[in-house]
Amino acid sequence: MWPRRSPSQFQKKFLGDVDSVMNGHCGYFRTMIVSIGCDHAGPALKTRISAHLAAKGHELLNRGTDGLDSVDYPDHAHAVADDVGTGNAELGILICGSANGVAMTANKHQEVRAAIAWTPEVAALGRQHNDANVLCIPARFVSEETAMEMVDVFLASEFEGGRHGRRVGKIACVLSLFLVGIVGAMNAQDEARLEAVNLDERQMKVHLSILASDGFEGRETGEPGQRRAAQYLEAYYASLGYEPCNNGSFFQNVPLVNTQIRGGQMMVLEDTLELVDDVLVYPGLDVTNWKSEGLTFVGYGIQSKQWNDYKKYKGGGVVVFLDGEPTDAQGASLLTNDGAASEWSNGLQKKREVAQEMGAEAVIVLLEDEVYNVRKSRMKRWMLRKSIAIDREKDGEGTNLPTFFVRGSVADGWLVGSKVNSLVDYGQRVKEKKKPSKATALVPEWNASIDQIKGSYKAENVMAFLEGSDPELKDEVLVITSHYDHVGIIDGEVHNGADDDGSGTVTVMELARQFLELSKRGLQTRRSILFMNVVGEEKGLLGSEYYADHPVFPLENTVANLNIDMIGRTDAEHPDDPRYVYLIGSDKLSSDLHNISEQCNESFTKLDLDYTFNAPDDPNRFYYRSDHYNFAKNNIPVIFYFTGVHEDYHKPGDDVEKIMFPKMAEIGKLVFHTAWEVANAERRIVVDKVNDFPSDR
Repeated sequence: MWPRRSPSQFQKKFLGDVDSVMNGHCGYFRTMIVSIGCDHAGPALKTRISAHLAAKGHELLNRGTDGLDSVDYPDHAHAVADDVGTGNAELGILICGSANGVAMTANKHQEVRAAIAWTPEVAALGRQHNDANVLCIPARFVSEETAMEMVDVFLASEFEGGRHGRRVGKIACVLSLFLVGIVGAMNAQDEARLEAVNLDERQMKVHLSILASDGFEGRETGEPGQRRAAQYLEAYYASLGYEPCNNGSFFQNVPLVNTQIRGGQMMVLEDTLELVDDVLVYPGLDVTNWKSEGLTFVGYGIQSKQWNDYKKYKGGGVVVFLDGEPTDAQGASLLTNDGAASEWSNGLQKKREVAQEMGAEAVIVLLEDEVYNVRKSRMKRWMLRKSIAIDREKDGEGTNLPTFFVRGSVADGWLVGSKVNSLVDYGQRVKEKKKPSKATALVPEWNASIDQIKGSYKAENVMAFLEGSDPELKDEVLVITSHYDHVGIIDGEVHNGADDDGSGTVTVMELARQFLELSKRGLQTRRSILFMNVVGEEKGLLGSEYYADHPVFPLENTVANLNIDMIGRTDAEHPDDPRYVYLIGSDKLSSDLHNISEQCNESFTKLDLDYTFNAPDDPNRFYYRSDHYNFAKNNIPVIFYFTGVHEDYHKPGDDVEKIMFPKMAEIGKLVFHTAWEVANAERRIVVDKVNDFPSDR
């Protein structure tokens, strides 16, 4: 059993004085709406309890009485019980002389479980074992100090479920049980409860105020702030009552390698090529110095049934090839029957894998000068700064084959005197003969050196798993994701990432709480749900890529992924309209998922669903820029929830005070209902469409 800690205990572990985060309004881990009432025996104690809870940030619903004149306790007990039973309040507190009368009254309400307590231990057990949602205090038999302690522990404790859940389920009256057997688990009251689900903005603000505080140092992947955030998420899920789902852990460790290139050169014949200006290289090299290795030109670097550039290649050394694929004079591919671009057109990774299989020790890709300049503008920003990637050596997959990019104009000098002579000549020969040339040896010697520092470490995906209730469907899993990392400290300034993606992270946390609370009360999803906060998104979707390659729950059983990334702000296109959300990918693989999303929005949220970035030709390419992509490329239906880029994107100004929590909560509500429908559908949503996005991002 995972060791349970009260919310206040583990919250203090992270921030010490949490009050400083919420300006003195956050005592417990999460704040609540509490309904409180009493008869004429309790006004003084009620006043003191109310002040005590208000100071901790809780919202109080005062249901009287406030004077000493004699009143009928049922009037006030019914008012508190109504608040709790209808969801207007999460918990209730009732006070009378012995607590018997108010307890009897409150327990007449079907959704209320009122517990009398006279010690803090009894109050805690009422929550932990009986799922009590109303605390009844005997004002004439306990001291004020004891009453305060009981209130504190009652609010801090959580229902433990398990065997206690079975027993609590039998408390319902016989008539109610009979009706459930006739009409099924989803009665009108349950439906009303689901329709009334609203994400708790106040709780999300508490979490985000902590995770996006300076104390977490911008949550950069692999840095102490990211690890503290992972521990915070772990402790939160444990406090709710989730059990570890990955070999006794809430974490999936992601092996990473950290590299930084500080300079370098390549020497070929009499030419000295400088890094960046003439040569580009992928970070993360296993070898940083090469010497006396011959160069071999292998056309486009393709090996297939239709085309083989490696004829006469003897292995070893460095292979040199052109970017792209061979085409005829009209620009049509020579590798396909219809002339459409083949998988080799943007298949650099595939070319690298072929080169490695053929025995090459490194690869040089020749680019037209204009193309080189474009790639240079893209790569320079991250090539010379700290780079993080999945440690493929530890992972046992992929290739780390050293790969260089060189200007085509520079390479013409290497070709003089060979059968190729020049890149233009080679290209013309291919267009005319429509077949590859044999591998051609070029200069016998070359050397290159890269000044690089490198280190290995690990980061963590954080997971909370809610098992489904249907014996036949519970092996199918819906995955709800956000990334919790950000860009850290840049030029001495903390980038807190409140929107990117603190907004998605706390929304997933709140969804995990909502689904678990419903489950404890008998409203369980038929399929299982995995709530996952992934790491390394800012470094190239690393955490979600690793999960897709090493799934804790089989990908073939994964029905869909709902991914939330940046939903707390508005963009320039919607400056005065918070009721919108960009949806990306919903219709790319499954018409079912798209239709469910549309129907849920129409029924529950009525947001403006903006599909601008869903177009295949979207120049922003947002489809590739968040964690849903690693599920989509495995043919798993996805929806990416997003509200656009704003002026503080990846800047120090992305702070909590600019977050629009009502907007977040409403989008989270749409995610909730979409998830509920997907997880409870009679049949698994279909994959009936071909993704029209190219596979290479």
